[in-house]
Amino acid sequence: MSEKLSAERHTPDELTQELEALDLEIVRCAVICQVRLFDPGVLNQVMDNNELVCGQPHPTAFQSLRGLLYLHFDMHRQLAQTYGADDAEHIIQRVHEHLRPRIGEQLGSLFDAGRHPH
Repeated sequence: MSEKLSAERHTPDELTQELEALDLEIVRCAVICQVRLFDPGVLNQVMDNNELVCGQPHPTAFQSLRGLLYLHFDMHRQLAQTYGADDAEHIIQRVHEHLRPRIGEQLGSLFDAGRHPH
């Protein structure tokens, strides 16, 4: 119940800004660890706490990355529960459109492949 109330207190624009900030931080942590999030299977390995996917060991950044990914997926779930799947997808697409020029075309594959089952 509190999750739904929390999401309802935010406008779609505020949620878009929160997702943008979250996704930029995910990318920043991935770069620090040199984790190739967009390669097949890597996202699941990060979620499973497998630091062997890091090109550069950085335990603190890796744990931050993992936690941020869980938060990312939870925000997607909350958006869908609160606004419905179509409206949630619209908000998510706005985030992608805003971030794409800042971090490249590969951003889409993180979220398309990233519907994590956990």
